[in-house]
Amino acid sequence: MNSDAIIYAVFSAFMPLSFAFAACLAFVAFLVLLKKSKSPLNVSFSLLCMAFCIWFFGFANMLLQKNPQNMLLWAKISFIGTSFTAVLLLRFIFAYSKTLINKKFFILFYLAAAGAAVLNFYTGYFLSPLHFIGYSNNAGILHMLIPAQLIIFIFIALKNLKENLRKPDLTAFRHQQILKIRSALFLFFLVAADQILSFFLIPSYPIASLSAVGFIAAVALALGRYTFADVKIAVSRIFIILVIISSVIGSSYLVWKYSNLWAVSSAFTFILAVAGAYVYKAASGKTEELFLSEQKKSHNILIQAASGMAREHELNKLLKLLSIIVMRSLRVKNIAVYIGNESGKLFECMHIRPYADDEMLFPYSAANPFVNFMKNKAKPFVTADIPLYITNSANLPFKSSMIIPFFFESGANGFIILGQKKDKTSFNREDIKVFQTLARQTALAIENCMFFEEFKHTQEKIFAAEKLASVGGLADGVAHQINNRLNQFSMICAELKFEIEDFKKENNELICASQNLKKTFEYIVSLSDSLEENIKRTDSVIKGILNYARSDKNGGAPAEFAIKEAFDLAMELLKLKHKLHKDFKLELKFKDTDKIYGLRSQIIECVYNVLDNAYEATIEKIDSLSAEEKKNYVPSIKASLKYGDEKAALSISDNGMGIKEENKIKIFAPFFTTKSSYKSGTGIGLYIVKRMIEENHGGRLTFESKYGQGTKIIFELPLKKQ
Repeated sequence: MNSDAIIYAVFSAFMPLSFAFAACLAFVAFLVLLKKSKSPLNVSFSLLCMAFCIWFFGFANMLLQKNPQNMLLWAKISFIGTSFTAVLLLRFIFAYSKTLINKKFFILFYLAAAGAAVLNFYTGYFLSPLHFIGYSNNAGILHMLIPAQLIIFIFIALKNLKENLRKPDLTAFRHQQILKIRSALFLFFLVAADQILSFFLIPSYPIASLSAVGFIAAVALALGRYTFADVKIAVSRIFIILVIISSVIGSSYLVWKYSNLWAVSSAFTFILAVAGAYVYKAASGKTEELFLSEQKKSHNILIQAASGMAREHELNKLLKLLSIIVMRSLRVKNIAVYIGNESGKLFECMHIRPYADDEMLFPYSAANPFVNFMKNKAKPFVTADIPLYITNSANLPFKSSMIIPFFFESGANGFIILGQKKDKTSFNREDIKVFQTLARQTALAIENCMFFEEFKHTQEKIFAAEKLASVGGLADGVAHQINNRLNQFSMICAELKFEIEDFKKENNELICASQNLKKTFEYIVSLSDSLEENIKRTDSVIKGILNYARSDKNGGAPAEFAIKEAFDLAMELLKLKHKLHKDFKLELKFKDTDKIYGLRSQIIECVYNVLDNAYEATIEKIDSLSAEEKKNYVPSIKASLKYGDEKAALSISDNGMGIKEENKIKIFAPFFTTKSSYKSGTGIGLYIVKRMIEENHGGRLTFESKYGQGTKIIFELPLKKQ
């Protein structure tokens, strides 16, 4: 058997595969266009598939011919696809990377490819008459331009993909996608190699065609974002494709066999390929519906259960209910819910399931790139869609697969992080559609809970205000009554002293004669002096309390005032309440003229409460020391004031007993106190202080404490706006 016969046998065996490739590529081209006909990416990919289709179809028909002239004709038709392959490949890569193109550049190469195809029909510059019976052709003098152009364009495409890998907004999914496309692009070197080898009359066509089909398949898999999310669906679609392609090829072969007309067979093949795209769409839809029926049931359960969340008015219970519904319906491993605070400047993790003690739950500020990305995205998305620079700084609480943001004009703002599914499958389009509905219902349910909690909080504030107002009104009346009695006592005391003085003047000899009577009168005078002194002190106490209560009546208006005034008045009240320790020191580390901005009466009350707690902490520490340690201990309180760009920080520190670790989280809770039962502690002081500073002044109250060493309370107050 001579070499021509061997080659004839090889290419005859390859002919059905070429037809199969052509039919498959035509099917893919129409299917992609059917999906998004206006997308530059879809259009360029479809045209590339059609270029390969023309190449394979022309070559397969060439193998069917016996007449050398017909063989050359089909070889030239096949060359049309070859001439457009390079420019369509580059156009596809540019469309994928969304690179701005030079239209003149591409028009020039489109015209060059069309010119080469036309020139090839009328000359032998690219393909000359067949070298041997029907199975190869001589390459013309311009033939090497085709593989040279292809190699140059491959390098341009690889450079373009490399630049895309350096983009700052590159996502994890996009990164993997580019790597897959870049790897597939190397297969095109084999296509170029085939063109070069054909110049030297070395047949290598099967390698080139397999490489081209391999490239198309690899790119289709890389671009199939959610299409291949479910393995069962992917396998079923591949099976449908194989059935349709087999039917197309089989039908075309039968038409050719019985009609012996290649034109009829070719036309019939393309008609079936186009029809197959529509058949595939309908069949894959039905198959997907069948396989996802269980998933849709779970989605319906999720939506129905989520719609009932609005009936829950307690936030913690709502978030627990939400996590149970989502985890059971979607079978995810983890869930975390972050909600924005009242100011909207911070998003804190309000619920996580399951929770581990070693998890680091960082809050996110509104300015965080991760939060801004979610706001711009608006809709649910897979974690792989997050740019890598954001992913690396996001500090997610666990390995996540899906983010569900809920940022609406009405409703609460926040986001839900979902972990991976237990069966390791990816989230698909149907999941994302359900999450969009879930996001809206979650936002409304959370807003509903917040409304009820705020309503409850408001009612408590109204009740407290009414209670304080009634106590304040009562205090005025009680003080008036006490003052009346004090005036009476003062008059009686003065009359008593005058009476004694008159008696002593009139009966001086009698008093001097009796030593006991003299001591008795001296004792009565001393009692009168003591009574008068205590009456004066009580009167000053009443006046001090009334002056404090009447300052900035009804809340007053915020104003600047010297901080030393607050400490002076607070110290007067402190001296009235306590008999201060002989060694006690108050150290003020600010100027007498330093000012702060706020409600004077409330700032004074806050300072007094903190000073009172600080002093009692020093007394508590004295009680805990040994006799020797008491000699070296000096109770002291230090206060300092620092100004920042937008706020003033007032700190009050003591060297008292400090706060135990287990009590730190409760220190601002209402009615919580660490004072012994015999002391006058209600536990309401620091709770009121925190509300006054943060709610009424828009400031911040923090503390630092170490048990046995002392405590520092820090007021952060906004400065007056100029």
